[in-house]
Amino acid sequence: MNFSRIRLTAVAALAVTGIVAAPLPSASADGSGVRYVALGDSQSIAVYGGGGGPFGLPEFQQQPKTVPPPNPAVCARTNYDWPSILAGAWGLGAPQTGDWADYACQSATTDIEPVNNLRTQIDQSIVDGMLGPATKLVTIQIGGNDYWYAGQQSSYVYTMAICMIDIVRGCDDRTDPNLYIDANAITGANLAHRLTAGLRGDLIGSIRAAAPNAAIKLVSYPDPLPPVGVPFICTHVVGVPIPWPQSRSAYAHKLSDAVESAQHDAADQLGLGFWSLRPPASGHDVCAADSYWTGVADPGQPFAPFHQTLQGHAVEGTYLNGLRIADGIA
Repeated sequence: MNFSRIRLTAVAALAVTGIVAAPLPSASADGSGVRYVALGDSQSIAVYGGGGGPFGLPEFQQQPKTVPPPNPAVCARTNYDWPSILAGAWGLGAPQTGDWADYACQSATTDIEPVNNLRTQIDQSIVDGMLGPATKLVTIQIGGNDYWYAGQQSSYVYTMAICMIDIVRGCDDRTDPNLYIDANAITGANLAHRLTAGLRGDLIGSIRAAAPNAAIKLVSYPDPLPPVGVPFICTHVVGVPIPWPQSRSAYAHKLSDAVESAQHDAADQLGLGFWSLRPPASGHDVCAADSYWTGVADPGQPFAPFHQTLQGHAVEGTYLNGLRIADGIA
């Protein structure tokens, strides 16, 4: 299960642009690295955002360096995602040809997916000469597609979607323990272990070895849920808002909070930085009049449902660039 492959029927029931600065000289080919490297999953990439493309779907940006999987034919990265907005505000130019590189890919996991995980992104960035001693910032937005324990049947986001549309049992509890992910297993210790001693080895150690001068920031996800007490959940279909009755949402909130806490706690345990995207997205949940969440086939928006809109990416990238400045990363 993953953000980019959520079943459309579930999401349909559930549920600006940024411009990149003029390109800088080409990225270093001597292995010294670019200033900023972005790693992550589909919440980092504004899937097919920006207009044009086959069947009216937007084109993805060029990724000339990434030849092995995940590669340009697979990863729908665009120049409208929050890493592009951050890099543009920083003055780094275009990805892979300017002074930064984007390796995030839809469906990516920390460790479980065999060819689309944090290890493949890190290794490719090193092979391409992008992650290196000159790198000052690495962002990682990952975990939403993860399998946190043996026997897990569905991801947290899929659990949340199915749980929230259950008008019979509601979503105050883990009403289907066989299908629903166990929120209690989503912990900082679990994520920290998989980032350093899991299936793909010491991922953080590999980043530190390749880019010893880089600040590494775990970036959390915005919270999609309306406040407790709102008696429905919402999405859009071709831009038309569709509310779905649901007044029992405690377990969904527990899941969302668990992922945020796990990312924060793992960062603390590993000595990494943590940037939360909850503040800039507050008040823009799936039911808000000014929602930052896509529905199904929303005109002009990233194609994948249950992802950030172009406006959301623009606001969040600008916000994170402010955190970069505040942290003294230059």
